[in-house]
Amino acid sequence: MDLSSAEDSKIVRVSCAVIAAMICLSICFRFVLNHTLTTVTRSVTGGLIVVENVDSIMDNLDRLNINQRAFLSTGDDRFSEEVAESVIGISSSLESLKQISIKGEPLQRRVTKLSHRIDWALESVEKTYELQQNFGSAVAIALLDNDDAVDEAKMEALSLKKVATDGMFDRVRTERKIRSILEVLF
Repeated sequence: MDLSSAEDSKIVRVSCAVIAAMICLSICFRFVLNHTLTTVTRSVTGGLIVVENVDSIMDNLDRLNINQRAFLSTGDDRFSEEVAESVIGISSSLESLKQISIKGEPLQRRVTKLSHRIDWALESVEKTYELQQNFGSAVAIALLDNDDAVDEAKMEALSLKKVATDGMFDRVRTERKIRSILEVLF
């Protein structure tokens, strides 16, 4: 074997090793990008769940306020049943948010704050029942009109929804970038 063919053989082996390393790196890179894409997609799904639960809470807060006013005005028990259904809906959606918020500290703080605002709103509604019993419907409705507890709970819910929506848009942008990188490279 001459010196020239030994050098050619060495170049071929080095080239094969470099190509094999590049193939392995590209496979690893694709795996990492796909894993990241899956994580981002799950995060977007979680954001959608947050938005859905916040929308449910806001709808139920509106129903709670309307039905409580109707109950105080008319004394009709069917409005009281609607109030109870609204409270159950709020509690259910809030519990779902608490389960989701376990995954992240910032979300957990916001859900806790929303929970406190909702507790305050529900206590306010409960006070109107007591006032109606002791002082009549007019006083109870006046409290309901002047108390901002339900509105503040709705504002906190809107704030949480905005954060979730903004986060989803950021994740969608990230997802698009990763997909475009995958399309270009593979």
